[in-house]
Amino acid sequence: MRLDHYTLRTRSPEATVHFYTKVLGLKEGWRPGFRFPGHWLYIGETPVVHIITVTDDEKEVRGYVGERHDAPGSGSLDHIAFRCQGLSECQERLLGLGVKFRERVVPNLEQHQLFIEDPNGVNIELVFAASESQGIRGEAMPQSRMKEPAKAGE
Repeated sequence: MRLDHYTLRTRSPEATVHFYTKVLGLKEGWRPGFRFPGHWLYIGETPVVHIITVTDDEKEVRGYVGERHDAPGSGSLDHIAFRCQGLSECQERLLGLGVKFRERVVPNLEQHQLFIEDPNGVNIELVFAASESQGIRGEAMPQSRMKEPAKAGE
């Protein structure tokens, strides 16, 4: 039906919360009283990013979510995408914060995409309507070349 949430395990919870709240505009909110440290970050009323703080003693975390490793980056996950509004304001915010970003306009999809990386090395895509685009402000990415769809019988 929809993406509910994703969970990040990190040894840098403060930097992670800062990134998602200051750079992406999520809000920190209520989190159940788990017996291990963490944060829940919201878009509106929905907690979409769950953060688990990795510590040397993870007995409670392992008991709840199982054995995991806190390998940096996205691992098998390529990126996580957020549908957004306010492209110009977002570009200005990223530039003002000194956050490097790559971007492109995908004409066939009518999208303007920004790509950034969180403090854990997870790739984040911010997707805006191409109609909001007033040009590339970050690092320009190559335009995607779309393959023509196969015709019936091919």
